[in-house]
Amino acid sequence: MTALIDLLQSQLERLQAIHQLQESEVKALEQRDAPALERITTEKTELLSALETTDKTLAEHPERAHLEESPDLITLREKIAELLTQVQAQNEANGQLVRLTLGRIQNLKQQLQTVHGDNATTYDQKGNTRSGLSGKGIKA
Repeated sequence: MTALIDLLQSQLERLQAIHQLQESEVKALEQRDAPALERITTEKTELLSALETTDKTLAEHPERAHLEESPDLITLREKIAELLTQVQAQNEANGQLVRLTLGRIQNLKQQLQTVHGDNATTYDQKGNTRSGLSGKGIKA
């Protein structure tokens, strides 16, 4: 059976890795680097899955009572709790950045559609220019 301190240490290391990925995620969001974001998301998902598995192992560990008694384990748990709070806050900030980025993309899309609509010049039967879509529309 794995020692409690080893399980907690692995939890701390995984949270640190997630925290580093979140920093990379901010940079990838700012640079609109979709491949990097996809890689980061995959890595975060794997780390979160490992965290969940280790949490279950800790909950079922026969010596889990020592988590509340051992000063070393208590200190390590406090570090984990502090880092978890930071990770959650950064995750919220990254989520907000995603929402802002999506809003900017939507605005840009609307602007492009407006510009395209203004530049969509067509000609009528008499050869005069006309803005907008050509034809009378599609009837199906």
